[in-house]
Amino acid sequence: MIEIRALAANPGRSKHPDGHLAEIRLIADVCHNLPGADRPPPPGEYDGLVCTWQTAGDFQRSWLRKHLTGAGVDTAFLEQAPSLPRPATAPGTWPTWERWQIPRDPKTFIAVGSSTLAGLVRQAHSADHYPTHGPARTAFLEWFLEHLHPEGRHVLRPSRPGETLFQPDGPNDLRQYRALVTMSDGALVVDHPRLREADVAALPTNLHLLRRLLLAVVPARRAERDAGLWARHHRATASDCRLCRVN
Repeated sequence: MIEIRALAANPGRSKHPDGHLAEIRLIADVCHNLPGADRPPPPGEYDGLVCTWQTAGDFQRSWLRKHLTGAGVDTAFLEQAPSLPRPATAPGTWPTWERWQIPRDPKTFIAVGSSTLAGLVRQAHSADHYPTHGPARTAFLEWFLEHLHPEGRHVLRPSRPGETLFQPDGPNDLRQYRALVTMSDGALVVDHPRLREADVAALPTNLHLLRRLLLAVVPARRAERDAGLWARHHRATASDCRLCRVN
């Protein structure tokens, strides 16, 4: 935070070729997983810092390496960590005969509009006290919700046993969900919001049974594009985005 404030007050201190605003954005983007990173994730949970390292650019890795080394942290665990799957493509929503499987709990799938999804996320975030949450996380959530397609129909289901757990369940009835989300540019991405189970359970089952069955038989894909990588790509390429100019 001190470094970001110093760059904002003295742009000439920037060493990034694209200027101080680019450097501020890169630092803020790469350090949001640092709070709580000294605690190993529980078994089966997702290590957000490893993913941050593996998706960071050269400038961001250099920044992380300098500050972690200065704090006495050996970065070998980041350098040597096995490669995580790199989300890249749109999620599958229709099965193929070659990959057909027995339907898994089709009654759990529901569809929600953008305003409903935004309300669910904000209600859950207000009840969430996970240690890595803070102003940066809140700002990203609001940015992401503003970029939902205004007429999008997003699909939710609870995470299944054995799926990657990005954050533990609870407290306050919080549970991780898998969401197929349509963004403002029409892209379909995967997100894993923690939502209040009671809020989701109160929603009507509004997907046709056939559609729920089809979603339930789609096998998991290992190269899906997630919300974080969509955001990085959008910020880097959508210079004409009206919402980003406003923010």
